[in-house]
Amino acid sequence: MNATHTKTPGNGGNRSGGMSNTSYIHPIANHADRLLDRLDGVRKSGRGWIAKCPAHTDRSASLSIAQGDDGRVLLHCFAGCPVHDVLGAVGLSIADLFPQRITTNMSTAERNALREYAKQAQWKAALNALQLEVGVVHIAARTLAEGQALTADDLKRVGVACDRIRDAREVLTHGR
Repeated sequence: MNATHTKTPGNGGNRSGGMSNTSYIHPIANHADRLLDRLDGVRKSGRGWIAKCPAHTDRSASLSIAQGDDGRVLLHCFAGCPVHDVLGAVGLSIADLFPQRITTNMSTAERNALREYAKQAQWKAALNALQLEVGVVHIAARTLAEGQALTADDLKRVGVACDRIRDAREVLTHGR
């Protein structure tokens, strides 16, 4: 069975590792296709896939993509690209990573429980981001304490860490 893959401008569109005449059908046919079809160099890896990250110049695959048990798409760029940048580079948003929830047949209690679950998931993600970014700030502080200067790239990364810490604070204080 051959599938036609539509390329998004500037991005891939096949999952065959670059061979455009070969289609690849992966075992989980779902909304992950929408992301995978827009990436270059997609290859199966373990329970997920790896691909070239569209948010930076990538010579080798540094983007990991997987499917959670609940249907959400998980992705991580090992070069450090934020998820928003990766998705923006292929014309998607965070909402595209999650299966659509149908709440019309749910009771008020079930909808409230779902909202609470979502809020707790956001808090967990914010705390995980804080843990990572505090480590970046700590390394920078230790470098400065040792009398060494930070490079321009180091300063840029500390700035990114501060932005992410501010974003996490917003998540943790907004939902109360």
